[in-house]
Amino acid sequence: MKYDLKHLAALVAVGDELNFHRAAEKLGMAQPAVSRMIRELEQRLGIKLIERTTRRVSLTESGSYLREEARAILTRVELSERTAKSFASGTKAILRLAYMNLAGHALVPDIVSGFRRDNPDIRCEMTYLTSPLQRDAVLKNEIDVGFIVGPFQSAEIDSKPVARHPLVALLPAEHPLGGKEVVTVRDLADEPLVLGTTEEWPTLRQIIVNVFQSDGKMPTIAQEASSLTGILGLVTAGVGPTIFCGVPRFCSEPTILARRIATEQHAYVETHMIWKKNRLSIPLKRFIRKADEVSAAYLAD
Repeated sequence: MKYDLKHLAALVAVGDELNFHRAAEKLGMAQPAVSRMIRELEQRLGIKLIERTTRRVSLTESGSYLREEARAILTRVELSERTAKSFASGTKAILRLAYMNLAGHALVPDIVSGFRRDNPDIRCEMTYLTSPLQRDAVLKNEIDVGFIVGPFQSAEIDSKPVARHPLVALLPAEHPLGGKEVVTVRDLADEPLVLGTTEEWPTLRQIIVNVFQSDGKMPTIAQEASSLTGILGLVTAGVGPTIFCGVPRFCSEPTILARRIATEQHAYVETHMIWKKNRLSIPLKRFIRKADEVSAAYLAD
């Protein structure tokens, strides 16, 4: 490098003021030091940048061009410094989040909405992943925080419950079971159920099977779909009921009827937030605090 930022700052100041004395005051330097930096810059570039007489200071054509380029460079450097400091303090960053269907329709949006209000300079990148894939992504540092179904134990991963939802039967409009306030596993055992695929809904599928087996039954699966949208579309089309944890925010009667499932043992599904223990950054700490605030309502009985 033939010159450094102080040479560029001197050129901008002299070019703006067209006066070495005022330029020196602006830079908080002695006038001889400013004159020396301009000479050094001209010598190192091998071109004339400033014309100076006893009465007048002016920029050459080359000097005028370089002043504007120097101004842009200095502005960019200053912005980069501020941004780097913001990242270090946690006021500006990117958080990579992963969610699954069970948390994606209400819990995660509520947490992200509140977090964004308090931290507008932190961008949240959201990706849909199943619970097993989220655990792998956290370990590989591909995401910062995930929302999975059920608890998870790992020496490298921290977790905490952030939602607890009872199992609910979502019924097509005018379904005969809609006349009941509460349905049972026996009520649902012979119903043609619509469930998520094993690949996309492995944990919830297992929870549902366990609940049925505890009553000596097995679910009758009439149709599968990989997404919540597909599942609810099949329900509203009358293919059959589905079993979900809680009632999706965008579901309402009379399109879909929601009925609590009564079981011998209280059946509910927990959502846990997970993150890697050795990657607890300032932005992530703030996100966890916001998740604690929001999750209080989702964990209430």
